[in-house]
Amino acid sequence: MRAVKWSRRAAAMAVMTGIAALSTATSANAQDFPTKPITIVVPFGPGTANDIIARQIGQDMTATLGQSVVIENRAGATGNIATDYVAKSKPDGYTLLIASMSLLLNQVTGNSNTDLTKDLVPVSFAGSTLYSAFVPNDFPAKDVAELVELARKQPGKLNYSGFVGGVPQFLGEMLNRAARIETVMVPYKSTTDALTDLLSNRIQIWVTPVASGIPVHNNKQARMIALTGEVRSKALPDVPTFKESGYPDLTVDVAYFLLAAKGTPAAAIDKLHAAIDKALQNQKVKDALAPLGIEEKRGTPAEVGAYLAAEVKRWTDIVKLSAPPSVGK
Repeated sequence: MRAVKWSRRAAAMAVMTGIAALSTATSANAQDFPTKPITIVVPFGPGTANDIIARQIGQDMTATLGQSVVIENRAGATGNIATDYVAKSKPDGYTLLIASMSLLLNQVTGNSNTDLTKDLVPVSFAGSTLYSAFVPNDFPAKDVAELVELARKQPGKLNYSGFVGGVPQFLGEMLNRAARIETVMVPYKSTTDALTDLLSNRIQIWVTPVASGIPVHNNKQARMIALTGEVRSKALPDVPTFKESGYPDLTVDVAYFLLAAKGTPAAAIDKLHAAIDKALQNQKVKDALAPLGIEEKRGTPAEVGAYLAAEVKRWTDIVKLSAPPSVGK
C-alpha cells in the first residue's frame, strides 16, 4: 500500500512539474515575442480608413519589433467575417483586428456573433475621426440652425443619406429627436452613390465620414455644415460642430482600435501596445493620416477597454431610442 501511495504522490509531483515547466515555457515564449510575422486583419477593403491606418502603423511596427507586419483584408458581412476570424484565432498576439464604430454597432444591433468586450482583448487605440453633414451648395439652408428651421416647415420632405444599422442612420434619428423635426433616411450601399444624389439634389443631407467629406469640402462641391466632434477638427477649423450648433447629443468620436483574441499573453499585449503607440507618434504617420481627417488618439489597453464598455452602453441606448422596432431587439 505504501508503494502505491508513493507512486500516486510521484505521479502527482510529475504532473505538477510538467505544468510548471509548461507555464515557464509559455512565459518565456511571451517574453521572446515576436518571433514571426504579425498579421493585422482589416474588416473592410483596401483604401478604407481602417486599411490605411493599418498599413501606416504596420510599417513602423515592423521596424520597431523586427518582424514583418502583414495587412490582410477580410471584407464582408459589414466587418463580421474579420471580427469572427480574429476572435477564433490562436491567442498568441500574432493576429490582430483593426476595429472601429461599425463593428461596435454590429454588436449592439444584434448583427454579430462576437462580443468585442468579451471575446477579444484591447491592445491600443489607432486614431479617431468624425462624421460630417453636407447640404447642396444651392440649398436654402446654409447651417444647422437654418436646416432645422426648414425641416420644421417641411416635415417629412427632407431626406438624408445612410444605411440601416450604421452611424448615419442613428445621427439622423438623433437630430430628429433633439430638434423635433422629421427628416427621412434614404438607404445607400456606398457614400459615393449618396454623394451623386446630393449633387443632383435627389437628397438634401449627406452624412459621411470626414475622410470621404474632406475632398468634397476642399473642392467646394457641396457645403459641409457640421461635424460630430467635441471641438472643431484641426483639419477643418472653419466647420462648426453639432455641439456648438446647439445639439451636443450628436457628439460622436469614432475611434479606431486594435484587438487581439481573448487569452493573448499580457507580455505580448504590452509589446504590441508599445510598438503601436510609438507608430502613432511618428510624424510621418501623422502626416499621412491628417489629410483623411484622422487625428491622434492614444491610450493604454485598459483605456481602450473602458472606452469600449462606455460606447457599447451608449450606443445600446441610442439604438433602443432611434432604431426601428426590429433593430436591437
